[in-house]
Amino acid sequence: MKVFISAGEVSGDTVGARLARTLREIEPRAEVFGVGGARMAAAGVEIDAHTNHLGTVGVTEAVRAVPAFARVLLAIRRRVRAARPDVAVHIGNDVFNVLLARWLRRRGVPTVSYFPPQVWIWRAVAPLIAKSYDAILTSFPLEQEVYERVGAHTGTAVSFVGHYLCETLVPRTTEEMALSRQRLGLADASRVVGLLPGSRPHEVRRLTGVLLDAARELCRSDDHLRFVVPVADSVYRAGIESKARRRDLGARLLVMDDSHEAMRSADVVLLASGTASLEAALLGVPMVIVYKVSAMTLGVMRGIIRLGLIESETVGLPNLILGHEVVPELRQSRASAAGIVREARALLDDERRRHAVRAALLGVGGKVSGGSTLERVAEAVVAVATSRAGTGTAGARTVRGQSVVGLPRITEGRS
Repeated sequence: MKVFISAGEVSGDTVGARLARTLREIEPRAEVFGVGGARMAAAGVEIDAHTNHLGTVGVTEAVRAVPAFARVLLAIRRRVRAARPDVAVHIGNDVFNVLLARWLRRRGVPTVSYFPPQVWIWRAVAPLIAKSYDAILTSFPLEQEVYERVGAHTGTAVSFVGHYLCETLVPRTTEEMALSRQRLGLADASRVVGLLPGSRPHEVRRLTGVLLDAARELCRSDDHLRFVVPVADSVYRAGIESKARRRDLGARLLVMDDSHEAMRSADVVLLASGTASLEAALLGVPMVIVYKVSAMTLGVMRGIIRLGLIESETVGLPNLILGHEVVPELRQSRASAAGIVREARALLDDERRRHAVRAALLGVGGKVSGGSTLERVAEAVVAVATSRAGTGTAGARTVRGQSVVGLPRITEGRS
């Protein structure tokens, strides 16, 4: 069985690597290839093009990446024409993967979307998205509701599998927090703050400086305050360390690789919106979400909100999942060093507030837990692949205690 995986940015690369390993446990002879990054390559995926640097959020951000996306698409086309896969799995990377999926389907390749375009942004075009895939595997309740409704009209099989992180991240205890600090050499710190500027190049570029400026200001009121900065990709390390030294933060700040260890050690984390905010929520760590996009992207978003196509500017996954603001979001001009310091101090100086946030975050895991998520995803991928080899309709197939039914007929030329 030939499986093609298309992932963009670090979080997609991480998921692709985990899925590739799980697929091989189920189908040891599976040939897995695609586009992604070092994590997928380490998991045995044959990488045709590296895409970790192509993750974008926004309009102008995506436009700048068009030439690079075009080069990746050419590499994909060469591979697919040489060895057509039995199934293609598309992880995140919204617009690129939707367009790629439609191209593949016209050539008779079954397509599966795992981490589909988020409906709180793309709800208005959900029918067009659904038409691009034979199956959509969802991780959040709201996207399951929306895609299931439109899938009934497009012939797309939609199944809730939950979020794989629920099986590895649980609320940290006070003892685990202390042990993390010991391992990191921070046992003498009065308090620890995590700084996570994101994994996409434009996030790191826009947020690193403002987070470090906030850290410098926070230091002035606490000589024993320490900071941990996990880097999403090693290419960012030197730049972050250089910026920290210019702000005289070198001795107060630890740059590291393990984001989960950093979060477990922290009283509060200051982070970019995205998967990291879900990880912090599952660990029960109070946070401040910081978000900056280009002026054009902001204008487009506000226009879409006025048209009623999306409900609000809310971007934090914990807030979106719970349906109300549990953690503060600082967007655009509010995402200043002064604004970050104000929200961080409000959490650091008020233990009761931190406790209330932790208690509210406990509700996140219950809403996105699916159980044996990656095994269920892998089995669903195999089900879609084998439907092509049979009559074209897989019928009902059990996937970890649930049934994936009515996998659509795979026909060349469908779009």
